[in-house]
Amino acid sequence: MPRPSPVSDAVRGVIDAGQRHAWALDELLDSVRTQVPSADYSTVFRAVTMLERSGEVNRVEVGDGKTRYEPNQEHHEHIRCRDCGQVAQVPGCVLLAAESEIAGATGFRVDGHSLLFSGVCPICQRKNDG
Repeated sequence: MPRPSPVSDAVRGVIDAGQRHAWALDELLDSVRTQVPSADYSTVFRAVTMLERSGEVNRVEVGDGKTRYEPNQEHHEHIRCRDCGQVAQVPGCVLLAAESEIAGATGFRVDGHSLLFSGVCPICQRKNDG
């Protein structure tokens, strides 16, 4: 297992700090550079890949074409603002009960799922209504 580096420690700290729900690599790089100015895209990519392999972070897709990363937490769904792109966590899991039904109907062993809701966040609602 590779030993931690200042960049991987900074990536872990940024993701765990919770200032954003799911981080894209370019966003992580900008934030990590405030702590480690010499960090580059490939170093941040390697660090987040290592954290994903160790189970500390999860990769999520939220429909904006960017792979994002979040702390490994209890399973949840996401909602993304169609105007500004903000991503938020949806509490609970509306599909968990359906997994066994889907497994029975298809013969698959279901080992996961993802669901993305879309809508307009409160800030964009105020902008649109104002």
